[in-house]
Amino acid sequence: MKLDRVARTLLGVTALAWSIPFAQAAEPGEPGRSGLPGIVQPQATNAEFVKLDANRDGTLSRDEVRHLRDYDKRFAEADRNGDGRLDANESIMAHSLYERALVARVAADSFITAKVKTALLREKKLDSLDVSVETYRNEVLLSGFVKDETQRAKALQIASSVNGVERVKDGLAVRK
Repeated sequence: MKLDRVARTLLGVTALAWSIPFAQAAEPGEPGRSGLPGIVQPQATNAEFVKLDANRDGTLSRDEVRHLRDYDKRFAEADRNGDGRLDANESIMAHSLYERALVARVAADSFITAKVKTALLREKKLDSLDVSVETYRNEVLLSGFVKDETQRAKALQIASSVNGVERVKDGLAVRK
């Protein structure tokens, strides 16, 4: 019963998180928007493009976006003319691909967090309500309180056995 409630809550939160971009989509006719959820039409004065274009030459080089982690992959995909630079329209595509990849990673991490928390809740001999689970790039951090070293070891073992978890960090404290 407790597990069903937690699972429903997690699914509801996940569905809400995925629906936010669609709810924020602009109405047809609003400048820069197509009226379709999540679809932005290219604009010559895209604020993100202007901010990234450090040398103000009207294009983005790899050097101008190197501070954005994993952006180089999206840069290559969006460089349609193959000149090694992104114009305003190409930069919108690159930024969209970059944000999609970021959302996908966050969603995957959230899914792993939910699976680990569910696995911990299923263990009858483990008081897991005081255990927090956080995931970043498939690495899980368990923090909070457990009753004894046996429960700590059990929680770590359960978390590491969940599909998709690459590493488990121990931030658990034993209550005295």
